[in-house]
Amino acid sequence: MPTIRKGFVTVGSRQVHYRTAGSGPPVLVLHDSPRSSVLHIPLLEAFSDRFTAIAIDTPGYGNSDPLPAEPRPEIPDFGDALADTIEAFGVARCPVYSFHTSSKITLDFASKHPHRVAVAIMDGLSIPTGGPDEVYIANYMAPFVVYDHGGHLAEQWSKVLDFHRWFPWYAKTAKTRSQADRRDMDFTHGYAMDLFMAGANWTSAYSAAMRYNPLPPIPRLKARTIFTARSSDVLFQFLDKIPQPLPAGATIEKLGPEREPWEAWIRAKFEEFADFKGAAAFTPPDPLKGADPRRLIAGYVAAGAGQILVRRTGAGGKRPIVFLHDVPGGTRVAAGLLHALALDRPVYALELPGCGESSALPEPSAAAYVATIAAAMRNLGLKDCGLVAEYLATPLAVQLAQENPDLVHTLALDGAMLADAATRGRLALAYCPDLTPRRDGGHLHTCWHMLRDREIHWPWYDGARAAARVIEPEIGGQRLQTMLVDILKQPAHAGDAVQAALSVDGARRLAGLRQPILTTSVERDPRHQWASLARETAPRTTVVARARDNAERAMSFLRFFDGN
Repeated sequence: MPTIRKGFVTVGSRQVHYRTAGSGPPVLVLHDSPRSSVLHIPLLEAFSDRFTAIAIDTPGYGNSDPLPAEPRPEIPDFGDALADTIEAFGVARCPVYSFHTSSKITLDFASKHPHRVAVAIMDGLSIPTGGPDEVYIANYMAPFVVYDHGGHLAEQWSKVLDFHRWFPWYAKTAKTRSQADRRDMDFTHGYAMDLFMAGANWTSAYSAAMRYNPLPPIPRLKARTIFTARSSDVLFQFLDKIPQPLPAGATIEKLGPEREPWEAWIRAKFEEFADFKGAAAFTPPDPLKGADPRRLIAGYVAAGAGQILVRRTGAGGKRPIVFLHDVPGGTRVAAGLLHALALDRPVYALELPGCGESSALPEPSAAAYVATIAAAMRNLGLKDCGLVAEYLATPLAVQLAQENPDLVHTLALDGAMLADAATRGRLALAYCPDLTPRRDGGHLHTCWHMLRDREIHWPWYDGARAAARVIEPEIGGQRLQTMLVDILKQPAHAGDAVQAALSVDGARRLAGLRQPILTTSVERDPRHQWASLARETAPRTTVVARARDNAERAMSFLRFFDGN
């Protein structure tokens, strides 16, 4: 099985996320809405033997930053964004395959930038008659609104199910009932995650495509263009509505319903038009190199057999900081703290294996986690760093510092977890619940309330009075939604880092550290109950009251790092 690699490319003030496989001349494949590049993983695998196959996330979808919301983006904006993305890759021109929504993006792109496209393949181009139906668009594009109480989870999950039961999904009648077989849970959950990643942006390119009239640009086409669709596609009918005569170099090719001949047909077009001479050694750029220090830039670093997502910000000559997030979770919610830490030095946040977009470990032991984090740091050229770790990541941070003293100069534990073996055993049984996707969407609610309750109790599942936390809980809906998405991208691995961390005897390892240590404390808060033990166990430990504000908390860490 070919390796799928992920990456980001910086396009002006935005970043575009993509997946790629193989080597050789680049070919680009584009998804429909509200999907992401996940949709085209089978094509990446199929074409990786001859090409560098690249599937990008359309702006606002998957992990790509959206286009500016004002003025409302239209298809020409997405077409220009596609041209900018290809330029950012360093590609002069390449074949482009597009599907449904992205066919209109490619049409606009090819009509205005013919020198950038070797062949434009538009698979499924809708040509509605009578102009855009604003009532239809308004009903179809029901907004994605996140509620603090979590009610949107049921609303959006039902929408995903209904997308594949009726067309249009909001018209639930016998006449509009789909005749297709019910999708399996892997597909349904993947579709939901794409919708959840897009969130409020899910309507941007989708509604723009519904408003876009494809007829005017067709006569202006100068690039080699192919309009196609499979006979099983609901958009197949529109091939007969494409205006004739077509410009030179544009053709219509109707395909049968079977997948294998369709895939072979795309391959043949790529073989015909890809640049096997000038672009055969194509390598995507690394966004982490030469990144704007004022921005939080995402990229990937190889570590072990997989990739680790890295978010980088800041610059300066002071010792760099590496940040490890709480688990289960991800790095996106830490953006405010990362910027505050980057006052006068570079900061690197590593998404732990199995979390968010970082590759899961085949054997997720504590030793494997520590080895992977160390490999990521070395591959980033980092050493002698200040290390900041949150809560359940702190045992892994302590083991990392003990086994790799050249990497970790100073250690800040934001809530050291130093439980004894019996407590860790109990936590290991219950701390991360089963998040296997379910037809009723129950896994969404289980994850949501785990995240919400851990701000209110510790451990989160303990409703006893003694487990009540004393902090001001951070339970805003958007924060919880961000963490939920990062966890449920890999539901089968949500508990991997938790189990690894709980296998570490943090107190014993802390006692063996040579580095200066800081730990935060919140008086009477059960999640911070080990602050005194940390100071007793490791005499070089400094305990400070945990500031709620990101800037104040970051400053306490920076003062400690600078003083040691």
